[in-house]
Amino acid sequence: MGDQSKFKSFIVEAKRNTYASGAKKEESSRPNSKDYAYKKFNYYYLDSFVGNKDFIGEELVWDNEKICWGMNYKGQVLVKETPSGFSKFLKDALKKVSDDCPFRGPRHFEDEDFVYECTWDGDIASFNGVEAIYHKGTQIFKLYFHGGNLK
Repeated sequence: MGDQSKFKSFIVEAKRNTYASGAKKEESSRPNSKDYAYKKFNYYYLDSFVGNKDFIGEELVWDNEKICWGMNYKGQVLVKETPSGFSKFLKDALKKVSDDCPFRGPRHFEDEDFVYECTWDGDIASFNGVEAIYHKGTQIFKLYFHGGNLK
């Protein structure tokens, strides 16, 4: 994987410039999947998920065409109708991903009636966590994630 600092920075940059940014989707790699890709230096990142209100996906990174890192996630909208602004709020939270914790968003983020919370154990090599979004005090979204280095 080379330089760990450079690798973490790449993951953060890839996440900020794909789904969270509203970037153009790639051609689907599986029936009805939504795929986002990013390439820089010798790294290639692919985020691919299926489903909408209930969804599952994975993020993978290759270094010189060798798989080196991955993360799986399963999310669910917990309400029948998502409040106006939910999608923008989620993307704003995800854009706040950092080199210190390049998994999802920050530990805590608030904007108007929305609150984002993310907890995790581990580090870039091996981790698991949970993300939640609240609207006016009611939890409306939950996502589980886990991943780490691959050989």
